Amino acid sequence: MGIVDDLFVTQNKLASDRAYWEDVWYDCVELAMPFASWKFAFKGDTIKSSLTGTYMQPESARRSREIYDGEAVWASERLAAGMESLVAPRAQKWQDFVLGGPFAPDPTDLEQEWLERLRDYNFQVRYDPRCNFALANQKAIRSTVTLGTGILFCEENMGRRGVSPVQVPFFYRFVPVIEAYLGVDPYDDIDKCFRICEMTASAAANYFGADNLSQKVRDAANDLKQCNDPYTFMHAVLPREETGDYALKRQGQLYASFWAECDTRHLIKHSGFFTFPYLVQWWDQSENTAYGQSPLMSVLGDVKMLQVMSKTSLKAAQQIVDPPMATMPGLYNKRLNLNPRAVNAGYIDEAGRLKAQPLVTVKDPSFAENLMELKRKGIRQSMYVDLFQILVQNPQMTATEALIRANEKGELLGPAGAKIENSLGRAAEREIGILQRKGAFDSGSPLVPPQSIGGKNVSVEASGPLARLRRMQELTGVNSVLNLASVLGEYDPKVLTRIDGDATLEIAREIQGAPRKMFRTDDEVAVLAQAQEQQNANALNLQATDTLARAAGAATPAIQALQAANMGKAA
Repeated sequence: MGIVDDLFVTQNKLASDRAYWEDVWYDCVELAMPFASWKFAFKGDTIKSSLTGTYMQPESARRSREIYDGEAVWASERLAAGMESLVAPRAQKWQDFVLGGPFAPDPTDLEQEWLERLRDYNFQVRYDPRCNFALANQKAIRSTVTLGTGILFCEENMGRRGVSPVQVPFFYRFVPVIEAYLGVDPYDDIDKCFRICEMTASAAANYFGADNLSQKVRDAANDLKQCNDPYTFMHAVLPREETGDYALKRQGQLYASFWAECDTRHLIKHSGFFTFPYLVQWWDQSENTAYGQSPLMSVLGDVKMLQVMSKTSLKAAQQIVDPPMATMPGLYNKRLNLNPRAVNAGYIDEAGRLKAQPLVTVKDPSFAENLMELKRKGIRQSMYVDLFQILVQNPQMTATEALIRANEKGELLGPAGAKIENSLGRAAEREIGILQRKGAFDSGSPLVPPQSIGGKNVSVEASGPLARLRRMQELTGVNSVLNLASVLGEYDPKVLTRIDGDATLEIAREIQGAPRKMFRTDDEVAVLAQAQEQQNANALNLQATDTLARAAGAATPAIQALQAANMGKAA
């Protein structure tokens, strides 16, 4: 057996481990993700996907026909948008670079300035449209919220056509979970990914180079009639020691990478990665598995029941609006005209009684609607929708109430958000590794670090809205202590001397997410303090001189009188 056959053996083992999740994913997609770009070939067996857009109609058009109540769709979208705004809002810097280590000293002003410059550059590259991070991350968070697992692929730009590696050192791609077969190490960290995806023949020739493809795909790429035909490929990334490859030219690349054609079992490319390129997000990772559970899965039964109830309720409403008719014997073959102002001759007997009457069995359709609203409320609560409607529910709340509610939101969404933040932190570490290999920190670069950084570990720290929400309790405590101190200060002024104003202001700045550049540096503060002291000293000297002058002016008449008296005595 060759290396490609061995890889497919491993992929089949991972596929059997994943099979238990596929039915649940199918239900979640059908009921809450009608716009998903991947398609199930058939349920309960091999599941295929397509990103080529070759289907006759969007999958959402088919799925929407079977959705009678859109509460799950709406709640999933609201939670996905809310989590993106809390973890990775596009208009904010939601990550900081810090000097790592629990006992690391605070960075100097020069070091802090460099860390912020590195962060600003990294965000500028990350949100370049050609990098595709914003769109890929949005899809990954949506997949995390609905399916429990979201996957990003961070690829180093080695010369992508039309994109400079200097301007865009890396770019992102969203990987549907249906394409990925994941494996974990003993620490429940993802250490292998076998991705089965489709590309057209021309796209494959562009991506891999036509000479690296099999003769079959190469011929299709050169044929105008077949160049857009889809072909299936496998990308396998796994620890290098599991492949037995210890080539010197790949030393340091901890993960081996293989691209192969699924149909021909042709090995296209063999390379490696210094860090794992597939970044996995979970809502709640299950033990001893590579996949996670979503909040939608916990109410999937209610979502299915709501569909049945809604369908039944619609039938009942239709029966009320357009009921079936009951007629006397002999009239069944005569069609009633139910249009406005229509005349139906012969349908009233001599006593004035109707010979045809509506057959209505529904008595109170509002009862079913009340039951459905209870189900909808449970779905909204399970999907945390109520946490994003605090201001809508109570727009008149005080600042203290807002802090308490914000702290509650941070506590409830914190566990899931932390897993997403952890994945994005690994993405930032991979980005910095790519920048370093491309010489971004070499001498002469605008990002060259100060000499004091040498030997220190630079790590990533989440600083987005969710990270700040977790510290809202701390800010609430600061406000409470300051209020109490102001009251006690009226009776004992010495109380206020215990409060460090600079430290308090720095805590508030960190929690509120204000930029550090709004504060002056320690050196600037020292210069201003020295200038203020000199100004105060000059003012005191001027005041003392003025006092002496006024005293001298007041004493002049008395001195003159005394001098005149002395002169009189002498005469």
